[in-house]
Amino acid sequence: MTIGVLRMPRLGESMEEGKLVEWLVKLGEPFKRGQEILEVETDKTIVEFPALGDGTLIETLVEQGDMVSVGTPIARIEVGEGPDWTGDESRIEETENTTQSEMKVAEDVDGEAAGEDATAVPAQAGVSACTPPGASGSTQIRATPLARRMARHQGIDLGMVMGSGRRGRIERADVEAQAAATNTVQQVAGVTYLKKGPETGTPVVLLHGFGADHIAWGGVQTRLSAIGRQTFSFDLPGHGATVQEARTAADLHGPLDTALAELGLGPAHLVAHSMGAIAAVALAQTRGAKSLTLIAPAGLGHSIDAEFLRGFAHAASSGEISHLLGRITEGPHGLSSAMLTDIHASVARRRLTDLADALVGGSGQALNIRLDLANLADQIPVHLILGHRDQILDWRETLDISPRIAVHNLPRTGHSPHWEALAEVVSIMTDITR
Repeated sequence: MTIGVLRMPRLGESMEEGKLVEWLVKLGEPFKRGQEILEVETDKTIVEFPALGDGTLIETLVEQGDMVSVGTPIARIEVGEGPDWTGDESRIEETENTTQSEMKVAEDVDGEAAGEDATAVPAQAGVSACTPPGASGSTQIRATPLARRMARHQGIDLGMVMGSGRRGRIERADVEAQAAATNTVQQVAGVTYLKKGPETGTPVVLLHGFGADHIAWGGVQTRLSAIGRQTFSFDLPGHGATVQEARTAADLHGPLDTALAELGLGPAHLVAHSMGAIAAVALAQTRGAKSLTLIAPAGLGHSIDAEFLRGFAHAASSGEISHLLGRITEGPHGLSSAMLTDIHASVARRRLTDLADALVGGSGQALNIRLDLANLADQIPVHLILGHRDQILDWRETLDISPRIAVHNLPRTGHSPHWEALAEVVSIMTDITR
């Protein structure tokens, strides 16, 4: 048995360092040559690095989110009895040259870096880009880095996308078209929702944050439905295609309550992000819940980025939207120009202006759900998922929360842990909803 040391690869001629975004394999999990094992963010794009040989990840030497210089040891790999490909500099250089010749990076119109081409990597046909690696298969999928990132966020199965680029490469527009074709929404009581998962599955209700809609749960919803959960992601009042408006926080939960009743849903597992926590707590109080999971929730502290809320509600262009959304994640938000244009078209209707003012008081958050949450924790399991690099809310204001509430800390994520640490968040939710 041979143990090799994997070093940060050079993924571009000008690359001197990169951010280790995510390990795509788990500790102790074997992988095959060509399987994507690591996601690295460079100064130009996000690249998924394929293994140069078979192996098993036995130890990581740097943290996710760390900036790492090229050549720095990042992991220990068991390569079995085969050659130690982890230290083969010529093989790494060969991969770099192949990547550079097949992936000419160009700036996308919205400022996001998009690859003109991307190296073909193995993927299992018919399995989502969000599916944990390890399954066998030989189908080659070619996709630009931006298309892969968009697919990961929206829970799109790249194996089901027809590429329109050179040599069948999947591009941004292809992912957007697939999202439009597969994400057929429905409406009940004037509330828009997307349902995924088996009819007999445990029901999970997903509520987004300020300015978002049901699409924000794409990756989470796809993964949960794949493991047998019946998931419902809603457009909150005042958001997306939902008809009802919301001028105050109290307007958020009433239409949802009616919609859930018409769908025939009893107490479900409630999961909410940011402002959605306000509606989730009210729903848990009025109709009950099996559990309550709040991700970077509003209403638990005084601090808030008021400029973000009010700026978003009054944004004059998709460019301004993009700049503001840069605050909700630690890294790039990964939204395309088409998505940003759609968001701005909704914002331009000025549906959010009153709600933004209602959420922000004279000096900070205007709402407080602490006592309600503590009382609920005496009746049902309550969990918080917090990103320590949150620029919108201050996670430290939850340190004195009720000890009956389970807190999951993600030090390397910002205000949207369900985007930035999808695997970890889904793992937590899987355990909660068993």
